[in-house]
Amino acid sequence: MSKFPGKMEMFGAMLSLFHKTGLDVRRFPTRDQRKLMHYLNQHGVNDCFDVGANTGQFALLLRSIGFKGNIFSFEPQTKAFQELRSSSDGAKRWNVYNIALGNTDASVKINISENSVSSSLLEISQLLTDVAPETKYISSEEVEVKRLDNFLEGIDFHRKFFLKIDAQGFEAKILEGAENCFDLIYALQIELTCVSLYKGEKLFDEMKSFIESKGFYLSGIESGFADMKTGRLLQVEAIFLRDA
Repeated sequence: MSKFPGKMEMFGAMLSLFHKTGLDVRRFPTRDQRKLMHYLNQHGVNDCFDVGANTGQFALLLRSIGFKGNIFSFEPQTKAFQELRSSSDGAKRWNVYNIALGNTDASVKINISENSVSSSLLEISQLLTDVAPETKYISSEEVEVKRLDNFLEGIDFHRKFFLKIDAQGFEAKILEGAENCFDLIYALQIELTCVSLYKGEKLFDEMKSFIESKGFYLSGIESGFADMKTGRLLQVEAIFLRDA
């Protein structure tokens, strides 16, 4: 009995540390992510464009598995961006931008979800809010959207980059906005949807075919989100690598 409280206190301290740093305790490095890091090192890829950064969870994960290059994080939500900026404050080679990426340069409305991470420029489906009530929209705000290929014209980067997209149904629009720089993408981590969760989004098969048509092969898939009542898989995280 004397040892048990100590273990619990240690576990609580660890949870507190993860919470303060923004790390998601459910997202320890996986085999596919370590394989991705090996590929990036092999091909000299020193830049990551982190699209849909939220509060910086993915960037912190990247650092934890050894990525030492430049990270460019994009988050359009005002509140989430404030936390992202706080997470990145003082960090080396981590740049943050309060914008969304898409297929046009414009000002648009983003729908803010109760849980923040499910916020989207698209309308949400009833299926998603039924499965996860915390995804429901509670407000909206105007945000700036830029094409990635236009954004790249104004910054210095290494001409090879890793693109991570977590944009709640807007992934296809972001790839459209990268049309003129697709040859510079050497690795792509993207959330793909098996069942329509946001109105107008493109689904898994169409997105996979499009990405492969650009010279990529599928390197890994992780089960990301499922309906716990039925067991139906709704979203996955997919990693594609350039056939270089």
